Amino acid sequence: MKRLLISAGLAAALVAVPAQAHNGNGGRSDRVKPQREDRVKPQRANRCQPRAVGFNARGVLVASTLTQTAGQATARRGDDRYSGTVEVDVKRANHGAPTGVQTYTLTGGRAKFHDADGDGTAEAPKAGDVVKVHGKVTRLKARCDASGFTPRVTVKQVQFKAPAVPAVPAAPVAG
Repeated sequence: MKRLLISAGLAAALVAVPAQAHNGNGGRSDRVKPQREDRVKPQRANRCQPRAVGFNARGVLVASTLTQTAGQATARRGDDRYSGTVEVDVKRANHGAPTGVQTYTLTGGRAKFHDADGDGTAEAPKAGDVVKVHGKVTRLKARCDASGFTPRVTVKQVQFKAPAVPAVPAAPVAG
């Protein structure tokens, strides 16, 4: 008896499913598509808001007035923070960061100094050192109105390195 009821139920389901799938208009939906002017996408409110993107700049140090603001009491250099200004003649920069002579303001950021003589103490930066600046710059997306917008640069880290010493060719051997 159970088998007969199950078979009858399955047969009824098989007959009902194809009948429901066909709506009489060749398989197309009953929904009416809107006209072209109705399909215009609404403007997104946040599209033209300034966005902060990371940048890297590299150049030659012109002047520096950095002072240590945190981490003086510890021997570790990882917790040291510096504030002040760094003037750099930027040769390369990415993500729309400006090139040429730029003055960066560092507020509670990291600074890495080079150790020229290898004695374990960092040397003070001097004019002519190679400088790498890492931070963020605000930008607008393409096709946004940029009138009255000025990019804001925030520096997170500055690295100082001694300039490369050019190799002197050896004198030819007379012989």
